[in-house]
Amino acid sequence: MFSHVTIGTNDLASATNFYGRLLTPLGITLLALKHNPERVLFTQSTTDSGTAFCIYSPLNGERATPGNGSMVAFEAQTRAQVDDFYAIAMANGASDEGAPGLRPQYSPDYYGAYIRDPDGNKICCVCHSAD
Repeated sequence: MFSHVTIGTNDLASATNFYGRLLTPLGITLLALKHNPERVLFTQSTTDSGTAFCIYSPLNGERATPGNGSMVAFEAQTRAQVDDFYAIAMANGASDEGAPGLRPQYSPDYYGAYIRDPDGNKICCVCHSAD
């Protein structure tokens, strides 16, 4: 459905480090782009043809600001991965937007955690499977 999702950052090196730690347990890794070092892409693919999570400094040169009402959600295979995602985020400068837990108002097995990254972007990690 999606080619890529992009969020803005005011510190590309710091955001790259944060997301490198946060996403590795979900099997999402940094994709090196030799042709564009000002962009960072994370993917589950080993090529640049898969769906990507991108981090950029705003192209207009202004400060990055989080979107009002926007959120990116990463899918986990297990609830333990959601717990790990949240713990890693909290240990690396994120702020809490909702600790890991069941949210049956969304669906019976919806187990999610919500954070704000150091730039203020709202990020979720969710497992839809019963453990």
